[in-house]
Amino acid sequence: MIEKESGILTAETYNVDTGINFDSRIPDKSAVPYFPFRINKEDDIWITEDPLSSEVQELNEPAYWLLKMCDGYRTLEDIITQLSTSFHSDKETVMEKSMPVLDELTNRGLLWWRSERMNYWKVPAPAGVLWDLTSKCNLRCRHCVVSAGEECSDGLCFEDCCRLIDEFADFEVGQLILSGGEPMIRKDFFDIAEYAASKGIMIQVATNGTLIDEDAAEKLANIGARAQVSLDSSVPVIHDDFRQSSGSWKRTVDGIKLLVRAGVPVTLAAAVTTMNVDNIPELYELGKELGVQTFRILPFVPSGRGKGAFDLEVKPKRMRELTEFLLSKRYSDGPEIAPMEFECTFQPIPEQGVETNPDTRIGCDGAIGYCTVTSKGDVLPCNYFEGADVENVKDRSFRWIWDNSRFLNYFRSLKASDMKGKCSRCQWLPVCRGSCIAANFTRRDIFQANCHCWLVNEK
Repeated sequence: MIEKESGILTAETYNVDTGINFDSRIPDKSAVPYFPFRINKEDDIWITEDPLSSEVQELNEPAYWLLKMCDGYRTLEDIITQLSTSFHSDKETVMEKSMPVLDELTNRGLLWWRSERMNYWKVPAPAGVLWDLTSKCNLRCRHCVVSAGEECSDGLCFEDCCRLIDEFADFEVGQLILSGGEPMIRKDFFDIAEYAASKGIMIQVATNGTLIDEDAAEKLANIGARAQVSLDSSVPVIHDDFRQSSGSWKRTVDGIKLLVRAGVPVTLAAAVTTMNVDNIPELYELGKELGVQTFRILPFVPSGRGKGAFDLEVKPKRMRELTEFLLSKRYSDGPEIAPMEFECTFQPIPEQGVETNPDTRIGCDGAIGYCTVTSKGDVLPCNYFEGADVENVKDRSFRWIWDNSRFLNYFRSLKASDMKGKCSRCQWLPVCRGSCIAANFTRRDIFQANCHCWLVNEK
């Protein structure tokens, strides 16, 4: 905890055993730190929560201002100079007293450092928005990034949803992926979906499929919706164990059959874990038998309910083998194979390497081509950064947030020169762009060489 003594910053050790080696990783004073997480005031102290461990940290006023000034734009030199003035202390003392706090949060992966200031970017409206209509769900899936279960108390009501849909339509958002929780558990789900479709927005429903009956399938077909249905194995007991609900496999498969029969294009989506990786070829064949249009695999990222479940992560070498197998099926008569992480590495090496293009943008298309609106109305690049200090659609228009959000614009500012380790030297970086930054975030270093890449992990 940070304490104030004689108007200066001083730090008291508050390291907790997290298995992390705490050594100083702070760059020089020209570097630009960013602390993107919420800080809430309770009585006379400020509270911030580590989203990766749920541990709560207490901060007093000097620590609060230190972290608030770590905004992705000010350099460390700027921050120390301003604190020195505010707390009437010389810069060397302020730096000395700030270092333990900065070190701690840097090692926890909560304070991000770049060599350049972030910028604000004018980008077109997102092609798609993943919108969590609810946090409520009838399953308790082991990997769920939002830990879906009960309904949150401050979600969006139907009127809020309609107003937001009007904003999406006016901004020319092309597609809404209605998700959750389980989106179809909302009693007004079809009212929302039909209203969005009436505005000319393409609808996709990300569902576990267990609530699909003939009537629901027909309604989705009538509004031209697509469906992405989660199914993790051709073996019922594996799926039911992963989704932690007995009988869910049968209900999901029955739902897929009804959707296909009604003419709704279905994507079968499987979260690949150590529980089902060896069964994915059989699951692909089941998808072919069911008549799904697309087959998609998703790497497991230990976040949300899966927080800390690193034993469920598949080793990169095994993911490479699975990716290679599915690539061999891409031009078969089965379902279309959706793009897969790092599949580019099976192609010829690109001519232009990172050495000649250090400004190549890194990361997925989150904050550029799409974003997430949570069930509470927060706007994020994706759900994996829940807990960030971001704007809410109940307080600001979606268009304003899309243009002006510091968090979104920070992600738009990231480029190849921010990457470390093997990724920083890899010829594939201009193509894969470092892939999922959220996976690295769960390892407490968003700019490290990607923990899922088989090239990084080659011996």
